[in-house]
Amino acid sequence: MLFKLGFVLLFIVSTILCEEESLRRCARAAGSCLLAPETTEGPYYWNSTVRRDITEGKGGVPFRLSITVLDTSTCTPLNNALVDIWHCDAEGIYSHFVAASLGQSNRQTDNSTFFRGQQVTNAQGTAVFDTVYPGWYTGRATHVHVKVHVDASLTNIGQAIYAKGGHVSHTGQIFFNDAVSDEIGKLSPYTSQKVRRVRNNEDGIYRGEGGSSTIIPIQYLAANDVKRGVKGDITLGVNPKAVSTQNGMGGPRPPMRPQRPPNGR
Repeated sequence: MLFKLGFVLLFIVSTILCEEESLRRCARAAGSCLLAPETTEGPYYWNSTVRRDITEGKGGVPFRLSITVLDTSTCTPLNNALVDIWHCDAEGIYSHFVAASLGQSNRQTDNSTFFRGQQVTNAQGTAVFDTVYPGWYTGRATHVHVKVHVDASLTNIGQAIYAKGGHVSHTGQIFFNDAVSDEIGKLSPYTSQKVRRVRNNEDGIYRGEGGSSTIIPIQYLAANDVKRGVKGDITLGVNPKAVSTQNGMGGPRPPMRPQRPPNGR
Protein backbone atom coordinates (compact mmCIF):
# COMPACT_ATOMS: atom_id res chain seq x y z
CA MET A 1 0.00 0.00 0.00
CA LEU A 2 2.79 2.40 0.95
CA PHE A 3 4.67 1.45 -2.22
CA LYS A 4 1.63 2.24 -4.37
CA LEU A 5 1.10 5.54 -2.56
CA GLY A 6 4.74 6.44 -3.04
CA PHE A 7 4.51 5.64 -6.75
CA VAL A 8 1.41 7.82 -7.15
CA LEU A 9 3.09 10.73 -5.33
CA LEU A 10 6.20 10.37 -7.48
CA PHE A 11 4.08 10.42 -10.63
CA ILE A 12 2.22 13.53 -9.47
CA VAL A 13 5.42 15.34 -8.52
CA SER A 14 7.06 14.39 -11.83
CA THR A 15 4.04 15.68 -13.74
CA ILE A 16 4.09 18.98 -11.86
CA LEU A 17 7.81 19.40 -12.46
CA CYS A 18 7.33 18.64 -16.12
CA GLU A 19 4.71 21.38 -16.36
CA GLU A 20 6.95 23.85 -14.59
CA GLU A 21 10.16 22.96 -16.40
CA SER A 22 10.79 24.05 -19.94
CA LEU A 23 9.34 21.91 -22.69
CA ARG A 24 12.80 20.89 -23.87
CA ARG A 25 13.70 19.29 -20.52
CA CYS A 26 10.46 17.37 -20.41
CA ALA A 27 10.96 16.15 -23.96
CA ARG A 28 14.48 14.98 -23.24
CA ALA A 29 13.45 13.35 -19.96
CA ALA A 30 10.78 11.39 -21.79
CA GLY A 31 13.23 10.41 -24.53
CA SER A 32 11.21 12.30 -27.12
CA CYS A 33 13.54 12.52 -30.12
CA LEU A 34 11.02 12.49 -32.94
CA LEU A 35 11.61 14.53 -36.06
CA ALA A 36 9.57 17.73 -36.23
CA PRO A 37 7.34 17.66 -39.32
CA GLU A 38 8.53 19.45 -42.44
CA THR A 39 6.14 22.21 -43.49
CA THR A 40 5.95 24.38 -46.58
CA GLU A 41 8.31 27.34 -46.62
CA GLY A 42 5.65 29.66 -48.01
CA PRO A 43 6.19 32.66 -50.29
CA TYR A 44 7.55 35.19 -47.79
CA TYR A 45 10.95 33.85 -46.74
CA TRP A 46 13.87 36.24 -46.94
CA ASN A 47 17.32 36.38 -45.39
CA SER A 48 17.52 38.17 -42.07
CA THR A 49 20.13 39.20 -39.53
CA VAL A 50 21.29 37.56 -36.31
CA ARG A 51 19.39 39.36 -33.56
CA ARG A 52 17.20 38.57 -30.57
CA ASP A 53 14.74 41.47 -30.70
CA ILE A 54 12.92 41.41 -34.04
CA THR A 55 10.08 43.82 -33.23
CA GLU A 56 11.57 47.08 -34.59
CA GLY A 57 9.02 48.96 -32.47
CA LYS A 58 5.98 47.34 -34.06
CA GLY A 59 2.91 46.92 -31.86
CA GLY A 60 1.44 43.75 -30.42
CA VAL A 61 1.43 41.58 -27.32
CA PRO A 62 5.07 40.98 -26.30
CA PHE A 63 6.10 37.38 -26.93
CA ARG A 64 9.32 35.71 -25.78
CA LEU A 65 9.81 32.68 -27.99
CA SER A 66 12.28 29.97 -26.98
CA ILE A 67 13.08 27.25 -29.52
CA THR A 68 15.19 24.27 -28.48
CA VAL A 69 16.67 22.08 -31.19
CA LEU A 70 17.40 18.41 -30.46
CA ASP A 71 19.62 16.21 -32.58
CA THR A 72 17.34 13.22 -33.22
CA SER A 73 20.27 10.90 -33.88
CA THR A 74 21.62 11.37 -30.35
CA CYS A 75 18.67 12.91 -28.47
CA THR A 76 20.98 15.68 -27.29
CA PRO A 77 20.78 19.46 -27.72
CA LEU A 78 22.06 20.73 -31.06
CA ASN A 79 24.27 23.69 -30.26
CA ASN A 80 25.61 26.22 -32.78
CA ALA A 81 22.66 25.66 -35.08
CA LEU A 82 21.12 28.76 -36.63
CA VAL A 83 17.41 29.14 -35.91
CA ASP A 84 15.72 31.40 -38.44
CA ILE A 85 12.17 32.70 -37.88
CA TRP A 86 9.73 35.01 -39.63
CA HIS A 87 6.06 35.88 -39.17
CA CYS A 88 3.50 38.52 -40.04
CA ASP A 89 2.69 41.54 -37.90
CA ALA A 90 -0.52 42.07 -35.93
CA GLU A 91 -2.33 43.09 -39.12
CA GLY A 92 -1.15 40.18 -41.25
CA ILE A 93 1.69 41.97 -43.07
CA TYR A 94 5.07 40.38 -43.84
CA SER A 95 8.14 42.59 -44.02
CA HIS A 96 10.00 42.73 -47.34
CA PHE A 97 6.74 41.66 -49.02
CA VAL A 98 4.38 44.37 -47.83
CA ALA A 99 2.74 44.89 -51.24
CA ALA A 100 2.23 41.14 -51.71
CA SER A 101 0.77 40.88 -48.20
CA LEU A 102 -1.74 43.55 -49.16
CA GLY A 103 -2.61 41.76 -52.39
CA GLN A 104 -1.16 44.55 -54.53
CA SER A 105 1.81 42.85 -56.22
CA ASN A 106 3.56 39.49 -56.06
CA ARG A 107 6.81 40.84 -57.51
CA GLN A 108 7.37 44.10 -55.65
CA THR A 109 9.61 43.88 -52.57
CA ASP A 110 10.82 46.44 -50.06
CA ASN A 111 13.58 46.89 -47.50
CA SER A 112 11.56 46.37 -44.32
CA THR A 113 12.78 43.63 -41.94
CA PHE A 114 10.36 43.54 -38.99
CA PHE A 115 9.60 40.15 -37.44
CA ARG A 116 12.53 38.40 -39.08
CA GLY A 117 15.56 37.20 -37.18
CA GLN A 118 18.10 34.49 -36.53
CA GLN A 119 19.77 33.21 -33.39
CA VAL A 120 22.52 30.65 -32.77
CA THR A 121 21.57 27.91 -30.31
CA ASN A 122 23.48 27.75 -27.04
CA ALA A 123 24.93 24.70 -25.25
CA GLN A 124 21.38 23.68 -24.31
CA GLY A 125 20.30 23.86 -27.96
CA THR A 126 18.13 26.91 -27.30
CA ALA A 127 17.60 30.10 -29.28
CA VAL A 128 15.50 32.92 -27.80
CA PHE A 129 13.64 35.67 -29.65
CA ASP A 130 11.79 38.74 -28.42
CA THR A 131 8.90 39.42 -30.75
CA VAL A 132 5.12 39.91 -30.55
CA TYR A 133 2.31 37.41 -30.83
CA PRO A 134 1.72 37.12 -34.59
CA GLY A 135 -1.44 38.19 -36.35
CA TRP A 136 -3.14 36.36 -39.20
CA TYR A 137 -4.22 36.79 -42.81
CA THR A 138 -6.58 35.24 -45.35
CA GLY A 139 -6.61 31.46 -45.41
CA ARG A 140 -4.09 30.81 -42.64
CA ALA A 141 -4.21 30.10 -38.93
CA THR A 142 -1.85 32.01 -36.62
CA HIS A 143 1.69 30.68 -37.09
CA VAL A 144 5.43 31.36 -37.07
CA HIS A 145 7.76 30.06 -39.78
CA VAL A 146 11.06 28.47 -38.74
CA LYS A 147 14.18 27.09 -40.38
CA VAL A 148 17.15 25.38 -38.75
CA HIS A 149 20.46 25.93 -40.54
CA VAL A 150 23.47 23.72 -39.79
CA ASP A 151 27.14 24.61 -40.35
CA ALA A 152 26.40 28.23 -41.26
CA SER A 153 29.07 30.83 -40.53
CA LEU A 154 28.57 34.42 -39.37
CA THR A 155 29.86 37.56 -41.03
CA ASN A 156 29.62 41.25 -40.17
CA ILE A 157 28.34 43.72 -42.74
CA GLY A 158 28.27 47.19 -41.25
CA GLN A 159 26.49 46.99 -37.90
CA ALA A 160 24.60 43.80 -38.75
CA ILE A 161 25.51 40.13 -38.42
CA TYR A 162 24.53 37.83 -41.26
CA ALA A 163 24.81 34.08 -41.70
CA LYS A 164 26.09 32.38 -44.82
CA GLY A 165 26.72 28.88 -46.09
CA GLY A 166 25.79 25.61 -44.45
CA HIS A 167 22.54 23.84 -45.20
CA VAL A 168 18.94 23.85 -43.99
CA SER A 169 18.05 20.72 -42.01
CA HIS A 170 14.50 21.73 -41.11
CA THR A 171 11.74 23.96 -42.43
CA GLY A 172 8.55 24.11 -40.41
CA GLN A 173 5.79 26.15 -38.83
CA ILE A 174 4.82 26.71 -35.21
CA PHE A 175 1.12 26.99 -34.38
CA PHE A 176 -0.86 28.36 -31.43
CA ASN A 177 -3.84 27.32 -29.36
CA ASP A 178 -6.98 28.85 -30.86
CA ALA A 179 -8.25 29.98 -27.45
CA VAL A 180 -5.12 32.08 -26.88
CA SER A 181 -5.32 33.57 -30.36
CA ASP A 182 -9.00 34.38 -29.78
CA GLU A 183 -8.18 36.31 -26.61
CA ILE A 184 -5.27 38.22 -28.09
CA GLY A 185 -7.27 38.94 -31.24
CA LYS A 186 -9.62 41.12 -29.17
CA LEU A 187 -6.81 43.57 -28.42
CA SER A 188 -5.35 46.46 -30.40
CA PRO A 189 -3.64 46.45 -32.90
CA TYR A 190 -4.99 43.00 -33.81
CA THR A 191 -8.51 44.43 -34.07
CA SER A 192 -7.35 46.40 -37.12
CA GLN A 193 -7.31 43.14 -39.07
CA LYS A 194 -10.82 42.71 -40.49
CA VAL A 195 -10.17 39.33 -42.10
CA ARG A 196 -11.68 36.44 -40.15
CA ARG A 197 -8.99 34.36 -38.49
CA VAL A 198 -8.84 30.80 -39.76
CA ARG A 199 -8.83 28.26 -36.94
CA ASN A 200 -6.28 25.49 -36.82
CA ASN A 201 -8.62 22.75 -38.01
CA GLU A 202 -9.58 24.92 -41.01
CA ASP A 203 -5.97 25.44 -42.09
CA GLY A 204 -4.94 22.96 -44.78
CA ILE A 205 -1.26 23.20 -43.89
CA TYR A 206 -1.97 22.58 -40.21
CA ARG A 207 -4.15 19.57 -41.05
CA GLY A 208 -1.99 18.10 -43.79
CA GLU A 209 1.53 18.74 -42.52
CA GLY A 210 1.47 17.76 -38.85
CA GLY A 211 0.57 21.10 -37.34
CA SER A 212 -0.92 19.59 -34.18
CA SER A 213 2.55 18.39 -33.13
CA THR A 214 4.00 21.90 -33.22
CA ILE A 215 1.46 23.82 -31.15
CA ILE A 216 3.49 25.89 -28.71
CA PRO A 217 2.30 26.07 -25.07
CA ILE A 218 1.77 29.71 -24.05
CA GLN A 219 2.16 31.18 -20.57
CA TYR A 220 1.16 34.66 -19.45
CA LEU A 221 3.95 36.78 -17.99
CA ALA A 222 1.42 38.31 -15.58
CA ALA A 223 -1.50 36.33 -14.18
CA ASN A 224 -4.78 37.02 -16.00
CA ASP A 225 -3.27 39.92 -17.98
CA VAL A 226 -2.31 38.92 -21.49
CA LYS A 227 -1.49 42.54 -22.37
CA ARG A 228 1.65 42.30 -20.23
CA GLY A 229 3.06 39.68 -22.57
CA VAL A 230 3.37 35.94 -23.06
CA LYS A 231 6.13 33.38 -23.44
CA GLY A 232 6.38 30.02 -25.12
CA ASP A 233 8.91 27.19 -25.31
CA ILE A 234 8.96 24.51 -27.97
CA THR A 235 11.35 21.69 -28.84
CA LEU A 236 12.05 20.70 -32.44
CA GLY A 237 13.71 17.40 -33.28
CA VAL A 238 16.06 17.78 -36.23
CA ASN A 239 18.44 15.49 -38.11
CA PRO A 240 21.44 17.80 -38.66
CA LYS A 241 22.72 15.69 -41.57
CA ALA A 242 19.44 15.95 -43.45
CA VAL A 243 18.64 18.59 -46.04
CA SER A 244 15.16 20.11 -45.84
CA THR A 245 12.88 19.17 -48.69
CA GLN A 246 11.05 22.47 -48.22
CA ASN A 247 14.12 24.67 -48.58
CA GLY A 248 13.67 27.12 -51.43
CA MET A 249 16.86 29.17 -51.14
CA GLY A 250 19.67 26.92 -49.89
CA GLY A 251 21.84 28.12 -47.02
CA PRO A 252 21.55 31.71 -45.78
CA ARG A 253 23.59 34.38 -47.51
CA PRO A 254 24.16 38.08 -46.89
CA PRO A 255 21.86 40.21 -49.11
CA MET A 256 24.34 42.27 -51.10
CA ARG A 257 21.74 43.95 -53.32
CA PRO A 258 17.93 44.06 -53.69
CA GLN A 259 16.74 40.79 -55.18
CA ARG A 260 13.51 39.22 -56.31
CA PRO A 261 11.65 37.17 -53.71
CA PRO A 262 12.17 33.40 -53.37
CA ASN A 263 9.90 30.89 -55.07
CA GLY A 264 6.37 31.98 -54.27
CA ARG A 265 3.55 29.55 -53.67
